[in-house]
Formats: sequence, structure tokens, C-alpha cells
Amino acid sequence: MGLAPLDVWVRLLVACRGRVRARYWVRLGCAMATSLLATAITLPERLLLWPVLALKFPRRGATFAPRRDAVVIVGYFRSGTTHLHNLLATHPDLVTPKWVQAMSPQGFWLSWAFLRLALVPFLPNTRPQDDVAFGPDWPAEDDFAHNNWTLASSLPGRLVLPGERARWARFDPLDPLSDAERGRWSRVAAAFAWKVTRGHSGKALLLKSPSHTGKCAELDRLFGGRVRFVHIAREPGEVVRSNVAMHARLESQSLQPLPDARATREAVIGEYLEAEARFLDDAGRLDERVTRVRYEDLVADPLAQLERVCGRSGLRWDGRVRARAERYLAAVGEYTPRQHRADQSSEDPRLAGLAGLLGLADAPGDGKPSTPGPRPATRNARGWRGVIAVWVAAAAGLALWLWLAHEYERRLDVLSWPLGGLVGAVALRVAGRGDWKLGLWAAAGAFAIVAGAVWPLPEVASGWTGEDRLRNLSTAYGTFNNNYLYLLFGMLTAYRYASRKFARPPGM
Repeated sequence: MGLAPLDVWVRLLVACRGRVRARYWVRLGCAMATSLLATAITLPERLLLWPVLALKFPRRGATFAPRRDAVVIVGYFRSGTTHLHNLLATHPDLVTPKWVQAMSPQGFWLSWAFLRLALVPFLPNTRPQDDVAFGPDWPAEDDFAHNNWTLASSLPGRLVLPGERARWARFDPLDPLSDAERGRWSRVAAAFAWKVTRGHSGKALLLKSPSHTGKCAELDRLFGGRVRFVHIAREPGEVVRSNVAMHARLESQSLQPLPDARATREAVIGEYLEAEARFLDDAGRLDERVTRVRYEDLVADPLAQLERVCGRSGLRWDGRVRARAERYLAAVGEYTPRQHRADQSSEDPRLAGLAGLLGLADAPGDGKPSTPGPRPATRNARGWRGVIAVWVAAAAGLALWLWLAHEYERRLDVLSWPLGGLVGAVALRVAGRGDWKLGLWAAAGAFAIVAGAVWPLPEVASGWTGEDRLRNLSTAYGTFNNNYLYLLFGMLTAYRYASRKFARPPGM
């Protein structure tokens, strides 16, 4: 929620009556600081779009009828939805939300470039709960957009305010909601889908959120029947164990103490059973528009499962589609899920019959990806190409800075931030795969741009010489000021880009 606007935060804190202990105030303060920035930069788009959205998506019964059938991936948390989502996102006929859009749904149209650049220094290379690739341009869950737009989500009770879990869990099945709350969810879900698909008229919308598992019928209504579902299922005991472990690892995201593992397990099992029961009930009515995938089959042979999903979802399957999927699989290599110690979840009688209902009874015990990972033999060569690219990009960035300063007759010190990002992005693109060493080289390149610009900038900007130039340099860097922040963010952005393991998000 770091980019959720302040009015959303106020609504959240009022709903929990401000029950945030002092030990979490620093964490809350950091979130509110970034929220203040996001509020300011997204305000113009919010004001401009407000009358459009008010007319197009009424508060009651909002719908969005896509030109092509939308594809929605469902399945409870930790069932493999992200792997399937990333794989499907490589399809050239699909458009899916990105994290920069989901984290700032109200304003990503006008503030896209800044938000994307601003996010890079703060987002990790992989998700905090596992080793799955992550970044501003990677496929995102639309449920985060529903949350950050108007709190129409179960996420506040799942990750931010675990003491309020029951209150927010009502947004998963939707039935317990009031008419106003249900209308709020419909409106934001339709509006976000509309925003994401603008400019992609020839593509079908692809969505993925585990919280959608129990609301397929409502999504069918939202999209006017123009939707197909892909459900992925995994061994129930492992799903529960993985969810309990995920909650523990995400404690750093919360503003309230987490319940113990036993209480978390009970909450997960209850939600899991309810969500899958609702899906099975809806699937019987949706019939041919539902494709069911087993996680073990997806891991063992992802291309075969992708071809089957495309065929059943009305998507083309040809050499180009296969090649894009193969490039993605080769880039991420083999993903080995974390192993979790066995617990009573394996023998819980409530889970005993679920595997059969989900079609997992004869699933293989293990499946290793058939697609090879990256070739380590070429890593050193790629690394040196990346280092060379750092200094070529740094030289080009310095020349660009001096030229712009001369044209505008201003120092434009703020350019040290985006130019640092340029150095890191070029290094990653040339190397194809980053690491911490290339990240340090990129940070050095970003620093070199500033160091190289310090002396010539006063002359090219305004023709200053002699003591006037020295006085200008003292003003620019003699005391701690914004210039040092621009330099810091430039170096951080360069490092973050160049240290990423994965150069391109799925489909790019």
C-alpha cells in the first residue's frame, strides 16, 4: 500500500479505529511518506478521470464488456497461479496488469514514467515470500489495484491488519457485503479492467488473483459473460503449509501482530475450503468456459499445458507463441519451490476429500521443468559485455546531460536520477541477466556521470567562469541538498536495474 493515496489510508485507519501499536509507527510513517508522494503525482489524473468514471461505471451494477473474452486465472493462494500467469502473459494476444499499474491504479496513465522509475530502487528482484521474479513491469494481481484504489479487497486483513482479517475477508466471496460495498468492488474492478485495456483493442484481458477463486459467477456478470476461467490446483496439504509459511515471511509488511501458526492455519483452511467449494459450484454452471490445470502438470511440462489452455480459451497457438514462452522459461530457468516441514495439515480430515474434487488424485509426485535454465557457460561473457555497456551508457548520458543543460541554460541536476536508471537498464539489456557485481558497476557508472558533469556544467549552462563557477559549484554540492538525493536515487536505480536476474518481464 506504499503508493495508495492518503484518502485510502485514512479510510483504512478509521476502519480499524487506529489500532496500530507504537512499534509499527515507523513502518506506518514510511508508508504514509510514499503515499503522500503518490497522492500528489496521481491527483491530476484522478481529477480528470473522475467525471468519466462516474458516468461510465455507476456505483451499482457496474460492468465492463470486453471485445474479446477475458481470461481469468483462479486458484487459492500458493497453488501456482503466479507461474501460470507469467507464462500466459507471454502470449502476444493478451494484455495483463503490471505491478506499477496495480500499485497506483488511480494515476498510472499520466504518471507512468515517474512511477516506474521511482519504484525500481525499492522493489526487490524477487517476491519477499519466495524466489519468483518481481518488478514494476512484471504481471500483477488486479486485487492489489482494487485494494489501493478503494480498499475493495481482502488484502488489508490478510497482510496489513491481520487482527481485522474477518472484516476484510468478506470481499473474497462478496456475498456477505452490503450493497454499497459490493457496488464499490464492481465499480473499481470494471474501471481498472477498462484502464488496463485502453490502447490494446486487439488484445484480450488477462487477470490473475487467488481471491477471485470464490467469485467466478460475479466475474462472469461483471464481464457480461465474455470471460473464460483457468483454475490451477495443487496438493492441499502443501498449499496450507505454504500459506502458513508465507504469512510468517510477510510479517514485515503488517501493522499489527500476526496470530500464531495454529490460528493462521485454521484461517487458511477455512478460506481455502470455502473458496474451492464456491469455485466447484460455479464451474458446474460455467461448464466449457473453465479449464482446469494441475500444478504438477504445469511444472513437469509447461508448454504442453500452455497449449491446452490456449486451445480451450480461444487463443491461437503457433510458432511465435511457443517461441515467446520458451524464451521466458529459458530466462527464469528451473524454479524449485521451497520445501515446508510436514505438519497436521497433511492429515487434516477437512482436506482429505479436496484433492479428489480438484482432480489431483492421480497427480505425479514430482515434476521438474522440461525446459532448461540459462546456460552458465556464457555468464562471464555476458557480464563483461554488461560492464562495457555501463561505461558506454555513462558516456552517452553525460553528453546528453551537458547538451540539455546548454539548450535550456540550466544545470538540470535532477537528470542524475533518470540517467542512472538508463545506465542500469542498458547494462541489464546487454548482459541479459544481472547480478550484484554488475549492479555495483552500474552504480559506479551513475556516480561517474555526476562526477564528470560537476566542472563543465556551469560553463555549458550559463557560460560562468572563474570565481562565479566555483561559487556555483559550492551552491550545487557544497551543502547537503536535493542534488545528493538525485545522485543517491540514480545510483540505487542503476544498481537495482543491473542486479536483476531477469532482464525482461514475460512477453517483452
